[in-house]
Amino acid sequence: MLPTKQELIEYLSNKMTNQDVANIYGITFQKVIQLIKKYKLDPNELRQVNKYTVYLHLLNGEVVYVGSGVWYRCRRYTNRRNTGHKQLMRDGKIEYKFVGEFDREEDARNYEKKLIKKYKKLGQAKFNKI
Repeated sequence: MLPTKQELIEYLSNKMTNQDVANIYGITFQKVIQLIKKYKLDPNELRQVNKYTVYLHLLNGEVVYVGSGVWYRCRRYTNRRNTGHKQLMRDGKIEYKFVGEFDREEDARNYEKKLIKKYKKLGQAKFNKI
């Protein structure tokens, strides 16, 4: 089974990678690229790659990390300092949730700091440094 055009639009709008979509359908990421071309979709436009995002990492419904950056950064584990966080990401145990998009990096960073304070007060965001 392959994703429909509408499903693919939704996945890309949710900033999923081609590999994420491929994993859902048990296909290769190259097949996803072929479908993007077939449906004449612009993944950069749908993902709004020119925006700065603020995202949450969740483990069993609890926020363990608040971050910001370009759209694909939330899924990158190679740049994580905390080895426990990195391993959870490698193992696929972290859920990702985008909570903001900004035109300016400074605005994204300010919102990230605000959320870190909020979740630290709740005893969460354990992988964020204060």
